[in-house]
Amino acid sequence: MPLDDDHDDLRFTLERLLALINLDDPAVCADQLATLETRLDDDPDATEGEALAALIKEVIDWESGFCVGADDTAGFVGCIGHLCARLDFEPDWGVEDPEDPALLEDNSVPELMELVHAQLRVAGYTLWAWDTGGDAYAGWITRSEDDPEMLDVAHRLGLHVHSADRAG
Repeated sequence: MPLDDDHDDLRFTLERLLALINLDDPAVCADQLATLETRLDDDPDATEGEALAALIKEVIDWESGFCVGADDTAGFVGCIGHLCARLDFEPDWGVEDPEDPALLEDNSVPELMELVHAQLRVAGYTLWAWDTGGDAYAGWITRSEDDPEMLDVAHRLGLHVHSADRAG
C-alpha cells in the first residue's frame, strides 16, 4: 500500500488537506482518504506531482472542491453554490437567478471566482484556486484562519495554490 509506514508524511499531509477543505468533517475526510488510498493502491506511482493532483481532484470534485473548464461559468456557479451550501452561505451573484444568462455570458470564471472570494473572506473563508496545468480552474474553500496551513500543505503536496482573488 503506498500510504504505509514509508509514506507517513504523505498520509498525514493528505489527511490535513482533506480536513482543511472539508472543514474538519471527519466522515467526509475518512471516505475521501480511503478512496485516495484505494486509488494509490491501483497506481503506486501517483504519490506526487500531477498524478497526485489529478487523483485529489477526482476524489474531491463537487463534494469538497471544484474543477471546471476555462469557459464553464455555469459549472462554476453550480459547484460553488453546492460547496457554499455546506457553509450555510449563499453567494450574491448580483442577479436573482444564478443561472441567469447575463451572469453566465458576461463574466469569466476568474471574474466569478474573484467575486465569490471577496464575499467568502467577509464570512471568514477563503476560496482557493490551484494550477491544474491545463485549460481549467480548480479549487476549494477553507476557513481563512487556516490560510497559512493551507499554503504549507499545498506546498508539501506540490500543488500550486493561491487565493482566488488572483484567479485571472
